[in-house]
Amino acid sequence: MPENTYKAAPSKGKGGSAVAKPRVSRGKKVLIIVILILVVLAGVLFFLYRYVDGIFEPGSFGSITQNDPNKKYVPRDYNKSDVVHILLVGIDNEEGRGYGEGLGLTDMLLYMRYDLKNNQLNMLQIPRDSYVGENYATGGTGKINALLNCGEDRENPINNIAGAIEEMFHLPVDHYISMDMDAMKAIVDTFGGLKVYVPRDMSYGGSYLQQGWRWLDGDAAEFFVRNRNGTGFERADIDRLDNQRHFYSALFRRLLNLTGPDIVNLLPVFEHYCNTDIGLTDIFDIAYSALNLTPDRVLFCKAPGTTGMDPGNKGRSLYLIDLYGRGTDEDPGLATLLNTYFRDADRPVAASALGLPQVQIPSGYTLYPPNVQVMSEVQEPEGGADVDVEPQAA
Repeated sequence: MPENTYKAAPSKGKGGSAVAKPRVSRGKKVLIIVILILVVLAGVLFFLYRYVDGIFEPGSFGSITQNDPNKKYVPRDYNKSDVVHILLVGIDNEEGRGYGEGLGLTDMLLYMRYDLKNNQLNMLQIPRDSYVGENYATGGTGKINALLNCGEDRENPINNIAGAIEEMFHLPVDHYISMDMDAMKAIVDTFGGLKVYVPRDMSYGGSYLQQGWRWLDGDAAEFFVRNRNGTGFERADIDRLDNQRHFYSALFRRLLNLTGPDIVNLLPVFEHYCNTDIGLTDIFDIAYSALNLTPDRVLFCKAPGTTGMDPGNKGRSLYLIDLYGRGTDEDPGLATLLNTYFRDADRPVAASALGLPQVQIPSGYTLYPPNVQVMSEVQEPEGGADVDVEPQAA
């Protein structure tokens, strides 16, 4: 018997004849698949770009005003063989303290002049208690750290600091980066710890660090960079600024060893704690250029000055920046310091032309020098530091 099989009849057109289905060539199928893959990748890349671009944004700090005729400074774009000037602002949002509109006090001020063409980064530490005079809105404190939340510009409050830097120091500010001080803890913990040189035993409020090379977690790192009390801190904020150099040095070493996962893990930290008016492509340009920096091409110094004086006779604890110095290498004065490391050689600015209070510091007061160091000198104590990435036993 024949097999009982079934075979479908071919479909027919209007005339009853069979209609053959069109066949797609193998080459066209491959092309369609490639196009679909490219479309999906383009969508993913666009999403990632928008996400990352959204991380680096001004937020509540606003942008540095570039077209305000009332400002003496005009921030500008830079090219890859130029010099870019960036103001790094560390914000203190400690609980229980009233700051006004949630902006916090400026706990750290670091002015950076990055010469991309000559591969040189110079950084000026500005003490947070620096006296700015009575003409700025500081809530009566007279201190530079109160400008952010007490200044007149509420739409772009970063201008309150950037404008003062230009007017007082005659230094341009092209861009800024603000960072909640909690970001430092989060960054260190994201790295799983950071190897830092602790220059002296530190003990205060139940926290303790022993002198020497130590692996610090986020809490220990916060204590290290913020403490200015206890034995060895008779100069308070001045000693703290010197400690912070060791932290910057350790962070710089670690950033040179970033991995892909490190970058992915750090993005949420920047999104939560940081604000900036630097565009995403410029951030990548600056970061890529910074990979060529070496410790001997990174320089630290701090604004020289003294404590113990209040020109307003209000009993305030102030840091008076010394404009003129005493004519020695250790006490050159701010004007000479800025002309040497933060200006073009053919554009010096005299001390009398600076906008800081023109206070003559009596000879009986101790002047704290700028303590000019390159990063390789900061890294040298006790034989220097290696570039270990993963924490080891201290």
